[in-house]
Amino acid sequence: MEASIERLLSDVRGSRVRVLGLVDGLTTDEGARKPSESAWSVQDVLEHLVLAERGGYDLIRTAADRFRRDDPVWTGKSENDGLAIEAIIERTWKPKEDAPNSATPTGAWSVGIWSAHLASCDALLSDLPRVLEGLPLGEVIYPHFLCGPLNAVQRLEFLRYHMDRHATQIERLLATAC
Repeated sequence: MEASIERLLSDVRGSRVRVLGLVDGLTTDEGARKPSESAWSVQDVLEHLVLAERGGYDLIRTAADRFRRDDPVWTGKSENDGLAIEAIIERTWKPKEDAPNSATPTGAWSVGIWSAHLASCDALLSDLPRVLEGLPLGEVIYPHFLCGPLNAVQRLEFLRYHMDRHATQIERLLATAC
């Protein structure tokens, strides 16, 4: 049985609320603080999450549009068919991965701006039930640069997993700043 789009969106929203709760009230200076020159700040993590969530939406939307036009992005059997995102990541990721250029933070804006942008991502995801209506979610596939082919369900699971993973990173950053 395919996962409910509403449940998946609720899970993403819950993870986003958790992240936003962690950074609520941070000053610009606190958000920009880095434990080392090469490490990301809370501000960087938020920028990355915004870019990744927007990109995830774009890829789901593109896959759905192309599926409806009978020109799917991916055809054939996926090696990830039937797997939850945790199992896919366990199989495909190294302990530390680099973000793709499209989701690499630039450090241009403050923690407050990126928090507002992250909150606004809900509007994009709220459009997905309409976009995906009537489509077989397991067949609407767009490959991920590390995980390989991910269907619409796995992409939404990825957004939740990804935010949860970075929420833990933010918690560590905030703990070391005290």
